[in-house]
Amino acid sequence: MRRRGLVWCGAAVLFAGLAVLFGLDAPPSLGEQADRWGSVTGASAGVFSAVMAFLAWRQSRPAPEDPAVLLDRALDQLTEAVDRQWRDEAATRRIGDNDRLLTLRWTVRGPAPSSTASDVRYLRGPDHVVAAYRATGTRRLVLLGGVGSGKSALAVLLTRGLAAERAAARAAGAADPGPAPVYFSIASWNPEVDGLRTWLARRLADDYPFLRGRDLGKDVPARLVRGRRLVLVLDGFDEIQPERRARALQKIEEADLTDLVLTCRPGEYEEARTASGATVAGAAHAAIEPLTVHDLDLDFFAHGYAPAQAQRWVPVLERVRARPRGRLAQALRRPLTAALARDIYRDPARDPAELIRPNAFPTVEAIERYLVRELVPALFRPPPDGGDGRWDAERAERWLRLLARELPSPDRQISWWELSRLARTADRALSAVFSAAVIGPALGLGFGLLWGPWAGLAIGAAGALLMAFAAARTLPPPSGLYLGRIRKLWAPLMGGLEVGAVAVVVCSIREGLAFGVPAGLFLGIPVGFVYAWAAPDATVRPVTPRLLLYQDIRVAAVFGLTYGVTTGGVVGYAVDPLYGAAFGLFCGLSGAFFYGPVWLLAFRVDNVGVIAWTHYTFARLVLVPRGRLPWRTLAFLEEAHRRGALRQAGAVYEFRHRDVAEALAAGDGPASPA
Repeated sequence: MRRRGLVWCGAAVLFAGLAVLFGLDAPPSLGEQADRWGSVTGASAGVFSAVMAFLAWRQSRPAPEDPAVLLDRALDQLTEAVDRQWRDEAATRRIGDNDRLLTLRWTVRGPAPSSTASDVRYLRGPDHVVAAYRATGTRRLVLLGGVGSGKSALAVLLTRGLAAERAAARAAGAADPGPAPVYFSIASWNPEVDGLRTWLARRLADDYPFLRGRDLGKDVPARLVRGRRLVLVLDGFDEIQPERRARALQKIEEADLTDLVLTCRPGEYEEARTASGATVAGAAHAAIEPLTVHDLDLDFFAHGYAPAQAQRWVPVLERVRARPRGRLAQALRRPLTAALARDIYRDPARDPAELIRPNAFPTVEAIERYLVRELVPALFRPPPDGGDGRWDAERAERWLRLLARELPSPDRQISWWELSRLARTADRALSAVFSAAVIGPALGLGFGLLWGPWAGLAIGAAGALLMAFAAARTLPPPSGLYLGRIRKLWAPLMGGLEVGAVAVVVCSIREGLAFGVPAGLFLGIPVGFVYAWAAPDATVRPVTPRLLLYQDIRVAAVFGLTYGVTTGGVVGYAVDPLYGAAFGLFCGLSGAFFYGPVWLLAFRVDNVGVIAWTHYTFARLVLVPRGRLPWRTLAFLEEAHRRGALRQAGAVYEFRHRDVAEALAAGDGPASPA
């Protein structure tokens, strides 16, 4: 390798020497001799850099790995990320390791039509749920339960338990630790547009971007789904649009997934089966049983309470046991209602005794409606020490009510890059004006240098109109690129040299080698370096909304500075410093805030326009002065998630339960007992 490197270096020196001799061949003047010296020096440096980059690439290039080994590594990394993600989320939802859980039960009917219900299985934590799943004797399970029966909680516990089981098997040296579990809320799936496998692969890539890393090979998410290496826990089939459920059930069966857990309400599942004539073949069916009054003990309701405050629950639970068929007992036998009551009366200023006041609630539904509507005011109660009160209950409820009313039903997913839908008309206008004001001058100044001011004016105006139209009609997702630590220098260096060579040719055609070589290298190498440096995030972690936001801002800043400094520097050196500063400014803004012609060439027309962070900023500029959202929107969503009003699924937030979202959307304020 060293001998070969010396040969390449010798060739580079020889080339540089010949170029110098040629460049010094009878120069007519000292000025032209200096120009040729600059051209030759730039060419020699480029050749020498290319040789060094090639040698570094050859030396650092690893031996090709077996695709099966790479896929196993991807499964291990996915298991680690899933375990971390749902351990944290379970703790936030108060179904974690340190929380007192209700004892849920299910009865299982086997896949055969003649099967009868088996014995009741008790489900308290991840280990219990995994054991009950294994006891079904099949790898496909349909989990059925009524509204607020605990389907999502069991799905999360099962995901956590399977991830821990697989990690333990791998740590013990098992050759095949089994498939890796992943949890997805399926409410946003549109079966009329995507097949299930396609949708799952895209969700894997979006929620776990490290699976798109170069070190794992190509198309890893699709290969994991296609290779049946995953236990797919799909929650919320009943929240798919009603007219799409029959088609969704057909698509699930067509996908032929080996390991599948699907949660749904019984009525919606039967309707879909009847309408489609399809079923989840070979699946056991587990029905969640209602709680009993003996499950409603003080340990659950007073978990985390101060001792004196916990005693307030004693008369309430005595009434429940004394009247097991009463309205309050029937309401609290639903796990969602019990959990809401526990969280609401955690407030020291609230007393659960109001639930047993005479004639306060005439029906079971009245109790449930009251607790659902009281959740947000209770979660955002003022701090007892009089601390930071910027998230007071009234404003928090108003902001959440806006999201519940105006986000699409039934999933009502909250993603920061789509909040501009709440101010779509104003956002379109701002995006169009901003696009025209930035893209027009950038194109006009650039083409004005090449073909004169009138050509620059015409092309700038046409480009401004086209980009204004594109920016007004598109809503791109956050950038999928990640600018982190450079692990292998040769990759961005080679990319920079490639773009630099193209820039040298273009600039030389216009102005000659004396200008083309230094200008092309200064312009092309930084841009190529950044493009080669940017890559999908290979850090093994689940995606979060704030991570995506920071990533989008970071990519915009790096690309904007790169475009601005390089174009401004070259034009300022060749033409005029002031002209170069103006051109660099608009080129930098274009590189930072827009997806442009590159996306058109890649046939991604829907991505052309203003980047996601800019839409997010425009939405806040419109909505915040009207009191419809706080300026620190993402911080508010994070706080609502931490307090329990929202739950997080990958990069998006969802309301804690569909009932909570519907109560917020329908109500004008908190209810009060009669």
